[in-house]
Amino acid sequence: MSLTVNLAAVREEYLHRTTGGSSTLLRQVEAYSATHSGKMLRPQLTLLAAATLGEEHLNSRRTLLAATCVEMLHNASLIHDDVIDNDRERRGQPSINARWNNKIAVLVGDYMLVQVMHLLDEMDDSEAARMVNRTVNMMVEAELLALESAEPSKERYLRIIDGKTARLFATACALGNPEYEAFGLHYGRLFQLRDDIADGETTPWTEQLVEEENRALDAIKHKLPIQNN
Repeated sequence: MSLTVNLAAVREEYLHRTTGGSSTLLRQVEAYSATHSGKMLRPQLTLLAAATLGEEHLNSRRTLLAATCVEMLHNASLIHDDVIDNDRERRGQPSINARWNNKIAVLVGDYMLVQVMHLLDEMDDSEAARMVNRTVNMMVEAELLALESAEPSKERYLRIIDGKTARLFATACALGNPEYEAFGLHYGRLFQLRDDIADGETTPWTEQLVEEENRALDAIKHKLPIQNN
């Protein structure tokens, strides 16, 4: 199977998990969310990392569940973020909280997190569960840290971008192949730094961190064939 076929399988599994609830409203909201989903970059990283271990590992049920888990967690966090930030638009369309309301958005995000737990249970992999639990913990702590009124510092900023973005990239890679966790972390940091720059949200350390992360990626990116896809 090609990575394109595998990614399509992840999308199908995701849709199966999110639109199979008993609530008509839940199915409507989830279908809307799925219709306006992104490029599925994080599950792509899971698949790319898994591919380095061979076709059997790439095509396994465990890898399918892991990649679906990553996408589910990512989208749950986006829904909750839109509520926290009162964002009215997501990917060029009204956000769920804008189209419906905050209560529904929070509940739908919670439902996705429940599906993450179901996926981890089916994987029956204690190390995968540990990584995902740690990631969720860091994501919540980073959001709280960003809301605190504190003197800014490079270390604080790095903790925030690690929790908001980089740790999930690291976990996505590690679920495919644990050797690529470090790649995912540095890739995720650079991803968030570039996103902040595009949004005009720079800090005194942004340029320095970009240089550091580029050097780190240059040292390890040959291990993962991401540049070929």
